[in-house]
Amino acid sequence: MQFEAGYTAARRGDAGIAWRDWDQAERTAQALPVHYFHPVTSFSRAVMGAHAVTVAVELRSGTESVRQAARAEAAVIPSRPRRARHRIEQARGYQLDKQPEATLATLDQAYEAAPETIRYNGYARRIVLEETEAACPERRRRASELAAKIGLLAE
Repeated sequence: MQFEAGYTAARRGDAGIAWRDWDQAERTAQALPVHYFHPVTSFSRAVMGAHAVTVAVELRSGTESVRQAARAEAAVIPSRPRRARHRIEQARGYQLDKQPEATLATLDQAYEAAPETIRYNGYARRIVLEETEAACPERRRRASELAAKIGLLAE
């Protein structure tokens, strides 16, 4: 609940409350056993880095999103769908920071983690479709290949 309150504050654009609530959730997570991972909510120490990326993305801060993405290791998240959602959030951060190559590479990682997650994620689908119209031919090609893999375009 602490993180969710922070997420809501971030969506409202209230950075101070968002990061305060994230800090409280981080303290709670640190009090849990090292390998604890809630099977339904994914709450754990491992997911707090992913939550930090989400807060930064929702605050529309590209620089902070990328900084948090660099600190948040996806491999430690045991749930493949949750790992894919984290990768999608990282991709949103790279897009905010105007790093289209990193955006596409990270969405590819999301696909590798859990194809079904990226197929139904509205943010990922929108980013991929936008990149299929990029000025750079190589980016258009990469985005089109990913779009075909996730079922947005016919191969």
